[in-house]
Amino acid sequence: DSLQFAYKCILNSFYGYVMRRGACWHRTEMGGIVCTTGSIIIKRTRELVEQIGRPLELDTDGIWCVLPATFPENHELIARNPSHPKVIISYPCSLLNLIIKDQYTNDQYHELVDKDKHIYEIHSENSIFFLLKLMILI
Repeated sequence: DSLQFAYKCILNSFYGYVMRRGACWHRTEMGGIVCTTGSIIIKRTRELVEQIGRPLELDTDGIWCVLPATFPENHELIARNPSHPKVIISYPCSLLNLIIKDQYTNDQYHELVDKDKHIYEIHSENSIFFLLKLMILI
């Protein structure tokens, strides 16, 4: 929760900064991208939830919804190695996070690993994800 809150604070601060006239990096377009991306994610989430249950409220913090009692809440993953513990995941969050990963991951993230030789390591990164706060079943 605290990491998600930190991301939200950073994103809100970034939006506020790029939209402030006189800011060094003032760009209305960047503020528009932040708003558009958030709006698209909320809209697509609502469309998916409507196929499964009923959306109750949508805002920048997430989506409140009612899911049928027959919809799986959790899924248990069991490792092939018996010494590893089983893992229980939230099925709705995993479903939504897979969609977010596929559509919003930056596959061109460069990290400097050798300053003298100018060598960069390229990897994928995504800090957008859903968290389950409350499950309401009907």
